[in-house]
Amino acid sequence: MNNYFGCNFKRLINSYRVVRAKELLDGKDCPVNELFSRCGFASKSVFYVAFRKVVGMTPLQYISQSRNPFMIQRN
Repeated sequence: MNNYFGCNFKRLINSYRVVRAKELLDGKDCPVNELFSRCGFASKSVFYVAFRKVVGMTPLQYISQSRNPFMIQRN
């Protein structure tokens, strides 16, 4: 698994879950408080850590940036 995808199984699954979370956030249909369970995370804290690892920002920062197209991302 590591050789094929370049990461372990847990990281691969969490990346997929975060992509799904981004889709839900972009659709504005799901409150952040419900998002972690709808995407398969056991807790909000685990979700926030995984989201930040994959996206580079918290879910709330992602929402702010995606709703303000003129905001410049700092990396």
